[in-house]
Amino acid sequence: MAGVVERSLAWAVGCDYWRRLVVCLVGLKEKCGVAFCAAVVAANMVRTDRSLSGTHLMCAVGRYQEACSQLQDAGCWTDAATLAATHLRGSDYARVLQRWAGHILRAEHNIWRALILYVAAGALPEALAAIRDAHQPDTAAMFILACREIHATFLSNSGDPYLEENPFKLPGLDPDSQEVIAVWEYYGQYQRKLVHLCMDSQPSLD
Repeated sequence: MAGVVERSLAWAVGCDYWRRLVVCLVGLKEKCGVAFCAAVVAANMVRTDRSLSGTHLMCAVGRYQEACSQLQDAGCWTDAATLAATHLRGSDYARVLQRWAGHILRAEHNIWRALILYVAAGALPEALAAIRDAHQPDTAAMFILACREIHATFLSNSGDPYLEENPFKLPGLDPDSQEVIAVWEYYGQYQRKLVHLCMDSQPSLD
């Protein structure tokens, strides 16, 4: 039955009676393979410029992750984030935010907005890499310090003796991490360069 529904729906997208077949699909969503049928039909809807209809279909069978991906593929980034915030949790939600952050960084070249999304997704290494790629050593160093201070405050206020004795490390921001070591080395070079520039400049009389 699932195979029949799949072939019928994939063939009938765009026809006058495809909505009735969609109703049949939703009614059979508890049966084996029907969710996959929905994915096939929704993909066809996206290809025929009906991405929102495809999203509704994916949501009807509980495939929220795929629905978010389809919205993002269609350029509906805010809608995808709203759907993810409503229905996704944990790594699934973070994946949507992280992909959006990457898009903003590449397409809009807005590093600050991308950083907000990276941090919200818990993707601290990606946030640090974005700052480094932007050649902002002072911002990279301040980012690491801010994350460590917030981390320390969280542990001290947790009231959990186990966390206080066995504090977890921030992913990607371990002091022994090569990325973190490189940031501090680059920041040191940056500070020394600033000192030389200040010493070589003439004093202002304003």
